Order: sequence, then structure tokens, then C-alpha cells
Amino acid sequence: MRLRTKIALLTTFVAISVTTLILIPIRMVVVNTLRQEIEKRAESIAGTLSERIADSVLLGNSFKTSRALNDVIKREKDIEYIFVTDEDGRMFAHTFKDGYPPDILSWNPLRGRRMNIQLLETERGNIRDVGINIFEGMNAELHIGMREDSLRNAHMRMRIITIPIIIFVIILGIIASFLFSRRITEPLNRFVNFTKVLARGEFGSRIDFESKDEIGELAESFNKLSMELKKTKEKMEEAYTYTHLLHTEKLSSIGQISAGLAHELKNPVTALKMLFQAFREQPEMTEEDIEVITNEIEKIDGILTRFLSFVKQKGFTLSPVRIDSIIEHVLDLASFDIRNHRIVVHKDMLNHLPPVKADGPLLEQVFLNLLLNSIEAMPDGGEIRISGRADEEFVEVMIWDKGKGIPSDIRTKVFEPFFTTKSNGTGLGLSIAYNIVKEHGGRLFFDSNEGEGTVFTVRLPRASEPSEALEPKGAV
Repeated sequence: MRLRTKIALLTTFVAISVTTLILIPIRMVVVNTLRQEIEKRAESIAGTLSERIADSVLLGNSFKTSRALNDVIKREKDIEYIFVTDEDGRMFAHTFKDGYPPDILSWNPLRGRRMNIQLLETERGNIRDVGINIFEGMNAELHIGMREDSLRNAHMRMRIITIPIIIFVIILGIIASFLFSRRITEPLNRFVNFTKVLARGEFGSRIDFESKDEIGELAESFNKLSMELKKTKEKMEEAYTYTHLLHTEKLSSIGQISAGLAHELKNPVTALKMLFQAFREQPEMTEEDIEVITNEIEKIDGILTRFLSFVKQKGFTLSPVRIDSIIEHVLDLASFDIRNHRIVVHKDMLNHLPPVKADGPLLEQVFLNLLLNSIEAMPDGGEIRISGRADEEFVEVMIWDKGKGIPSDIRTKVFEPFFTTKSNGTGLGLSIAYNIVKEHGGRLFFDSNEGEGTVFTVRLPRASEPSEALEPKGAV
């Protein structure tokens, strides 16, 4: 059963209940008032008639008494009967045409009382017997039986009036309950539909209500919730996109240093191959041969360890790290490219830099990207200088190259995603490096002169507490 139907039924029930509770007391008041009027009227007729027939009763003139009784009963249509008893309590006069009932004297005996009213249930309906003592101190009584026809008619009129009122109230209640329930459930239905919109992921939608009551406040809360969900969704999508781009750029960097990795592995593998070929001809192994094999295996292990430390993915975790360790690890990874391009690397003041609070693997990717860019900027060889300095709040690392520099017309686009001047570049390296540094609360900026070279500066906040620096997260 829908809420609107429940509200309509409840409102109708309340309307009928209230109407019934109001009409029943009114009916009781009307009935009681009519009964009191009947009793007062009967008392008045009995008092007047008793004075009229008093002399006739004393004289024993039953004929005159009967005539007086008949005159009254003809005039008063609501009187069913009248009878009078004498001093001895015997029937003296009455208006019964076919004789009086044998037990009529026991219907309403006065027993010394001045007056008494008794409700009698007869075949002809309810009759109020009003008995009055004609003479004080004597047993002569006058009894008048008043029919409750007027009361019964009033009941009928009340019923005739009440039934249409109840029907009208029911109809009015149904109409009112429908309008009332619609006024209540329509906003609720809109809220339900709005939640379905949110469930479909359509965040940022709004539900408008002009009312300033609780419904309006609830609508405003729903709108705030929708906007918050939209912002959260956008942040999640942005985080996912950023993570995906970071992973893409890392794969690009891995591919770029893989050639160097293959070359670095080729030398020890070749040495091992030559030794094993010699073993075929001369199975005896000298101590020198064992030392050579051990050294070559350690070289292979070191190369693979450094490569895997860069490749291995880890979550964003801040900890105190030393910049000089990061730089050394990056130089190891790019050692083949450095030698292949005939690059000379100079390092200044790196050992004296305080630790920074950062994610080691992410900083490795930043410096590796900057170093590879500097190498590519000097295809015919040259010098790269890596220097550092620190103040009370920040640590700065500068990477200088003596390449051709960055043209002035593209300097504003250097950190834009997917912007590249390389035929095989992704255009993500510097953009991701910029965002990584920014996430660490630092800055990445550059200065370039065409024909002279470029310097990239990484500025990072110092670790809050001086502590023994940890090795970068990528180191194993």
C-alpha cells in the first residue's frame, strides 16, 4: 500500500471519528432536552388538571371527572391515557376505551410522594407516566401517560440530518485527504526520484523547492549532498587519471632505461659465458675464476636490484629521505644513457642537504625524468651539474644542462599534459613531475636561455623533525 493511500485512509478515518464523536454528544444533548421538555409539559398538564378535577373527586362525581379527562386527551395529542384513583386507591375515572389494564395501578405508585415520573415500555412504545397527588395527605392520584412520539420523531430527524452530514464529511474527508496526501507525498516522490538519479551516478543534479519549511531544508541538504558527491567523484576520477598517467610515464621511463639495462647486463653475462666455455676445455677452476664469477654475479644482482627498486609500485608514503641517496640511485639507473651520450655529471653540496619528508620512489621518478631530459638536450655530449642548497624551510635541487635551451614560445606549455617536442615522447614526464612536487608541498620551475642551456629547480619542504634520514623507498 502506497503512502498516499495510507494518508488518505488515515485522514478519512480521523474525519469520520471526529464527526461521530461530535454528533453523538449533540444527539444526547438534544434527546435529553426533549425528554426534559416532555416531563415539564406533563407536569404542567397534570398540575392544571388536578386542580380542575379536585372538587369532582371529593364529591365522587366520576362522570364530570371523566369528561375533564377526555377534554384534555382530545386537546393533547401526545397523551396516551389519563386515570384517577380515589382515596381508597381504587380506579375512579380513566380514558381507556376498552377497559384499563388490570395491573395499571402498580405501574407508577406514588407511595406518599407528591409526584413521580416513571418510564414505561409498552407495546405502543415508551410512555412517561407522570403521577401526582391530587390532595396533600390523601391517596387520590392523577396519572398522565405521555407518549414519546416527539422524541422518536426527533430521533428520526436527527438520523435524517446526521446521515447526510456523515456522508458529506466522508466525501469531504476523502477529497481533503487526497489533497493533503498529495501535498505531502509529492515532495517525497520527488525526493525518491532524486535518490534514483543519484543512484545512477548523476551527481551535481538539483531538486528545487520554493517552500521555506522542513521540506525546503531537506531539499537544500539533498542538493549539498549531490554537489559533495560530484566533487568526490571528480576527485576520484582526477586521482585515477593522475595515477594512470603516472603509471604510463613510469612505463615510458622504464622503456627508456631498459636499453641501458640490457647493455649493463651484457658485459657480465659475456664474461660468465667465456668462463664457462673455458671450463669445457679445462674443467679445473682456480680461485681467480671463482672470484671473477662471484663479482660478475654481484654486478648482475646489483643492476637488477636497482632496476626493480624503480619498477616496483608502492603507495604514496611520506618519510624522511635524503636527496643525495635519491640522486645516486637515479644516476645508477641512467648510467648507460650518461656514458652513451658522453655526459659528464658534476655534483655540488648534495651531501650537506638536510632530509626532506617525501615519497622516495616518486622523487626518483621526478629526478630521473629531469635527468633524462637533460641528457636528451645534449645529443652530442656535454656537462650536467646537480647542486643543492637549503634554508630553514625548504631544500632546493638544481639540475643544469648545457643544451640548446627551451624556445621562448613554448616555455608556458612545458608543464602541460601531453605537450612534447619529441617524436617518441608521451608529453607526460614534466607534467607528472610538476604534480608530484606540488603534492609534496613544493615547487618545480625552470630557467632557460636559448643556446646556453636550462636549469630545473625542485623545491621541497624540509622534514619537520631532524632525524636520521632513511634510504629512498626504492632502495632495496
